[in-house]
Formats: sequence, C-alpha cells, structure tokens
Amino acid sequence: MSEHPVAGWRLVLLGTLFAGCALVLGYRLYSLQVREAPRYQALAQELHQQVRTLQPKRGDILDRHGHPLAVSVAYHDVYAHGPSVENPREVAERLAPLLGVDSKEIMERLDPTNPAPVRLASRVPAALSDRIAALRLPGVYLEQHYYRAYPQGSIAPQLLGFVGRDFVGLAGLELSLDGLLRGQPGKLQTERDTVGYEIPLGRRAYVPPRDGATVVLTIDRALQRIAEWELARTIEEQKASGGAVIIMDVRTGGILAMASFPSYNLTDEVIFDPDRAAVYKPVTATDVYEPGSVMKIFTMAAAIEARLINPETTFECTGVATIDGATIRNWDFSAHGTETMREVLVHSCNVGTTYVARLLGPERLYAYLRRFGFGEPTGVELPGEVGGFFRTPEDPEWSNVDLATNSFGQGIAVTPMQLIAATAAIANDGVLMRPTLIQAIVEADGSRREIPPLPVRRVVSSETAHVLADMMVSVMEQDGLAKARVPGYVIAGKTGTADFPTATGYLRGRTYASHVGFAPAHNPRVAILVKIDAPEGQYGGVAAAPLFGRLARQLFVHLGIPPSEPVPEEPHVAHR
Repeated sequence: MSEHPVAGWRLVLLGTLFAGCALVLGYRLYSLQVREAPRYQALAQELHQQVRTLQPKRGDILDRHGHPLAVSVAYHDVYAHGPSVENPREVAERLAPLLGVDSKEIMERLDPTNPAPVRLASRVPAALSDRIAALRLPGVYLEQHYYRAYPQGSIAPQLLGFVGRDFVGLAGLELSLDGLLRGQPGKLQTERDTVGYEIPLGRRAYVPPRDGATVVLTIDRALQRIAEWELARTIEEQKASGGAVIIMDVRTGGILAMASFPSYNLTDEVIFDPDRAAVYKPVTATDVYEPGSVMKIFTMAAAIEARLINPETTFECTGVATIDGATIRNWDFSAHGTETMREVLVHSCNVGTTYVARLLGPERLYAYLRRFGFGEPTGVELPGEVGGFFRTPEDPEWSNVDLATNSFGQGIAVTPMQLIAATAAIANDGVLMRPTLIQAIVEADGSRREIPPLPVRRVVSSETAHVLADMMVSVMEQDGLAKARVPGYVIAGKTGTADFPTATGYLRGRTYASHVGFAPAHNPRVAILVKIDAPEGQYGGVAAAPLFGRLARQLFVHLGIPPSEPVPEEPHVAHR
C-alpha cells in the first residue's frame, strides 16, 4: 500500500516531463513555421535564386546642335556556365578565334562541376559581341556594361566633369545632373536547383533597366573650341597663371561657351589626380575674385535708375578723395578736372565713382548690387557654386571706405558667372536672366522637354539699360581699346583691373585683368567675359581686351550676326 503514492508521484513527474518537452517542441515548431518562417523562406530563396543587376545606359550629353560631347559606349563581358555547356570542345573552338585566345585555355575554364559563372573575356566591343551572340552557344552568355567616351575629344572638361568607376558623376555636370543621367538599374532573377544549376524552365523575374536621360546643352561646340583655344593662346602670350572666358546669350541666359585655365584632359586613362584637385572645379561658378573697374557700370546703373545722375552730370575730379581718413586715388594717379559721368566711366575714374557711391548711400548701392545678383548664387547648373560676398553696414567691420572701394570693384568678391549675368542684364533691357547650361532633356523613351529661359527680375528700367549701354559704347571708343573692337560692329564694354588681395593687403604688380561687354550694342545678342589671372600686361585693356576682340570677331561670323554699320575698307597697298 505504501508504494502506490511513490508510483503515482513518478507518473506525475514523468507526465510533467513529457508535457514540458511537448511544449518546448511545440514552441520551437511554432517559431520555425510561423515566427521565423519569413527569414527561412528568404534563406531558401537565396539558395535557389540568383539575382543579377542590369546596368542602365547613362544618358548622353550633347551640344545645342546635337553634337555628342559625352556618351556611353556599350561593351560586353563574355561568361560561361560550365554545367550548361553541352559540348565544351565545340564551344572552345568556336570562341577562340573571336576572343583571340587558345581553345585549350577556354576548355580548362569550362568546368561542368562548377555552378559559378566564369568570365571568358572582358570589354568585348559591340560588333564582336554581336557575332558571339549569333553563335547561340548553350551555356555562353553576354553581360552588358558601358564606358564613358568623348567623341569631340577633351572639350569643356570643367563643365562636363567625369564619372568614377561605378559610373557615378564625380565632377561638373556629370555630378550635378547625376540623377538625370544615371537612370535606374534593372535585375534578372533566375531559379537554381540544389546543386546551383540554373533550372531551364524555372521561375524567372526580369525588371528592365531604365536608361538615363540625354541632356542637350546650350553650349555651342564650335564656340567652345574657339574660347578654349583663344584663352590658351592669351595665357601663353601673357605668361599668366590662369583665366576664364564665358560667352552668354543675353536674351535667354544660355551659356554658349565656358572655358577656364588651368585645365585637364578628359581622355586620359586616369583622370583624377588628388594633387591637382583644383583643376576639376568649374571655377567660373566656384571661385571668387575682386573684379575691379568693371563694377563701375553697376554703380552708374544704380545712380541713373535712382535719378541721381545722367550721362552729362558733371563732377570736379581732383584725383584724390578722403573717406574716413583713408585716401582714394585714381588708378593712374591723375586728376581729370571737370568731367561728365560718361567721362568718369570712360576714364575709369575711381574718385568720380566714389562720388556717385556717396550720392547713392550704402542702402541703395547694396540693394542694387543684390538686384544685379551679387552676393547670391546665380542658380547655374554647376556643382559647388558660391554667392560671393561684400560687407554691408550691418557688419561690425564695415565703414564708408567699403562703400567707396566696393563701388569701383575692390573689397567685393564675385564669380565670373555673376559678373556676366549682371552685364547681360543691362544688354537684356534691364532684366536679369538665370544663367543656364541646359537647353532640353530627352528621356529614354524619346520624349523631349525644352527648358525655357528663366527671368529672375527686372533690375533697372529699359531706359536706364539703354543709357548705360550707350555710355559703355563710349568706353569702347578709346584709342587704347582698338584691339577689343571689331570693324562694322558697335560694342558696349568695360575693362577692369584689380590687385590680388592677401590677408594683409594687396600684391602690387599681380593683378586680375578683366573685360566684359556685349554686342551689337543697340540690339544685343551676346555678352562676353574675359578674366586673366596675373598677366604680364597687368591691365584689363592690355591683357584681356585683345582676347575679347578676337572672340567677338569669330562669334559674329559663326552666329551670322551682321555688321551694324558699314565696314571701312582697308587701304589698298600695291606690291611689286
């Protein structure tokens, strides 16, 4: 009788043990089949499915006339799947002459027990890959890739930029327009058996790649070549350290040419050199400089618009102005005596421009400079654009000396892009346009979207713009600017010279020489900016003006712009 309770206790313990095991197994089964099912399904799919990424074609970059500047050229890698190759010897013998290798080498790589694809050749051109595809060899397939090519050679490198090995843009428009150009990759998913072989009739999922858009630029290939060649010629002649040229359509803001020096070669096998990182920037939008006397046209525009002066308003120039204890002198230390505002601009009189700035006062002068676009990025489609800067009365270090020097282009930092956009605003009846490099976008399906010109704002009245253009024509009529003129054409322009600024002052004898202008002056089509860094000739009229004239002469011919007045005949010289 006493053993029965013990036996009962053992039965209870055993039953509890079995019940616990059942609960653990049940919970584990539940975890495997329900809670962790998605993870194990994913693992199973990973074992039985292969996914290949399909590279899209990166969009091309064309000039305004459709000439290709940067394109994606297709090539193929040749692969073989050993277990799917029915006759390795035949495959090797038929591929060997096409790939330029020995058939034995191919035979050695066709392993029927290796489920992993084997690459037989790389970077096979399209014409050859078509012949390989036509053979229809079981187990042999082609995988398409692209490389970037430049059909025109290395043209507009800082503008176009380049891509990395992963085909992602690293500089220039290739970087800033990467989202448009890159496209979307596709994928090919195939089902494989337990050994890793592809199941011929297994499930397949194909998502085609979406190719990138083609971008049509405002750039004119011929004008770009002219700008680059003439800039390089001037840099060499002037023994200068650098320079830039921009040619703009004043009515649309479209940039027809943009060149800078130093430069680099897009066709080099290895483009990027970390020791030369500065040359890859589009410096016309990313680098600032003090423009010098070209800023006088905007000071004059502000005062004319505010009805404080007109071209015939007179001023007595003594050659010296004293501002808060600082002495302002003319660039050549001369005194001009009584001069009109037109003559202040023609003589490039610092003292006269300081007088105009004081009439305006800081609030109006800086308001007009901002209206012309200085102090903020232009919005051009280039990476890294900066807005430049100038001090205002809100800055603790500002003084009336800043007001004076800013009025004639010192103590103010601008980009070449800002400067040509502001100059073009005067040519465009006083309306500032956003500079642009894009004329149209063509999607992969062929649909084309034109990019309309974008007016930013009216800066000055049409009347003020015409008055100022006429004053700038007077500037161009000086004897010293003969090389900037083109016979038969009336051109509006202004030169500028500024010393290199340093942390402690200015480097005398080392200058930025500039020339800006537009033509024809009374029916403007194009604006031109020339900037030369540290030229031997130092002054804008010596170092930059001749380049301006050569560019103007050639673009008038190229664009078919007729003369605005009779072209004087050259004297006939008899030769023996």
